Amino acid sequence: MKKLICVLVAISLVAGAAFASGGADAKGKSGKITLKVWESEGPEKDFILWAAAEFKKTYPNVDITYEPVGSVDARAKIELDGPAGVGADVFVAPHDHLGALINGGHVLENTDPNFKASFVDAAVIGSTYNGKVYGYPQGIETYALFYNKDIIKTAPKTWAEVEAFAKTWNNKADNKYAIVWEVANAYFDYIFMGGFGAPLFGPNGNDRTQHNINSANAVAGLKYFQSLRKNILDVPSADMSGDFCNSSFVEGKAPMIITGPWKINDYTKANLNYGIAPIPVFPNQKTAPASFSGVRLAFVSAYTDYPAEAAAFAQFLTSKEVLAKRYEVTKQIPPRKDITISDPLSAGILAQAQFATPMPTIPQMGTYWSAMGAAFASIWDGADVQKELNSAAAAMEAAK
Repeated sequence: MKKLICVLVAISLVAGAAFASGGADAKGKSGKITLKVWESEGPEKDFILWAAAEFKKTYPNVDITYEPVGSVDARAKIELDGPAGVGADVFVAPHDHLGALINGGHVLENTDPNFKASFVDAAVIGSTYNGKVYGYPQGIETYALFYNKDIIKTAPKTWAEVEAFAKTWNNKADNKYAIVWEVANAYFDYIFMGGFGAPLFGPNGNDRTQHNINSANAVAGLKYFQSLRKNILDVPSADMSGDFCNSSFVEGKAPMIITGPWKINDYTKANLNYGIAPIPVFPNQKTAPASFSGVRLAFVSAYTDYPAEAAAFAQFLTSKEVLAKRYEVTKQIPPRKDITISDPLSAGILAQAQFATPMPTIPQMGTYWSAMGAAFASIWDGADVQKELNSAAAAMEAAK
C-alpha cells in the first residue's frame, strides 16, 4: 500500500497545478468533480470499480462513475456522445482505433515523460501515432489455441494433426467438431493472411498501398481456409457465433478453440482442465501463423471538462501496482516491463504472442474489418476466393 500511495503522489505532480491546487474551476461549485469511465463489462468492470475506489482514497474530491461500453464500441460512441457533452472522460478502446480517434480529434495526448521507459515495445508502438503518444496501455493480448486436456493431452503442432484428429472425433449429428472459432471474424481469420505471408498494410502495418488483401499469398491462405469447411468444420459461417464456439468448448463437444485471454476466467470458473498453446502451423509453413496482437488502451477524451484529473486517473491505471492488480482480476497480460508473470495459461498466450503482429492503427483498418469480415464469411460458405478478395481489395483502395 505504501508503494501505491507513492504512485498516487507522483501522479498528482504530473497531473498539473490545476489539479494539485484543487481550485474552484477544477472542482466545480460543489468542490467535487465526477469522471465518467467507459470499459467493458465482466472482469474489466470489476477492475475499474476497484481502481476507482483506490484512486478516491488519495483524491476524495473525485467521484468516478462506471458505464458499461464494450471496448470495440467506444470509438463510435465517443464520436457521437463526446460532442454532445455526454461522453466519457476516460474510455478504453483497442489500439487499432487510434488513427481514427486522433484524426477525428477525439482524444488527448499522453504527456507522461516516463511512459516509453516503463512499457514493452508493443505497448509503446500501439500507443503512438505520427510520433506522439496518446494511449495509456492496459493489457496486451492475442489469441491462441485453447485445448481440453481431458480429451487431447498434448496440443497439436500442425493443422495436419488437427485434420487427422477431426477424422476420429467429428460427428455432425451431435455437433462435435475438433476445433471451433468465429470463422466470419476478421480478427481471428487474419492468421490465414499473416500465416501465409500476406501482412496487412505491409511489413510495418502503415502503408495503405500494400494492403495485400488479394495478393497471391492471401489467395493461397484463403483457399486453405475454405478447405477447412469441408475437412474439419462443416458449419455455415452464420452459425459459428461466439456463443456457439464457447458452449461447444465448455461442453466438451469441441476440444479445441481459437480464442484469447479474455476467456481464461470463464473457462477456469467452468472447471475445465485446459491448456493454451500456439496456433498450429499451416501446411508448407515453418512457424505458428501470425495472429493479430492488440493493446487495450485507456484514452482521455478531448471533450472532458477535467483533462488534468482524467489524465491523472488514466496514468494511475498504468502504474505498476495497479496493472499487477488488473492482471490478477482480468488475466490480461500487463504491458509494463517491470511486471513478470509465470502461470502456464498466460505462458501459452505469450508463446503465441512471439509470432503476433500488432494490428495496424491507420484509419483504413475500419475498412479491413467490414470488407474482410464479409469476405471471410462468403469464402467459408463457398464463394470464389479470388473474386471475393478482389472485391475486398477494391473497397480497401477506395477507403480514405
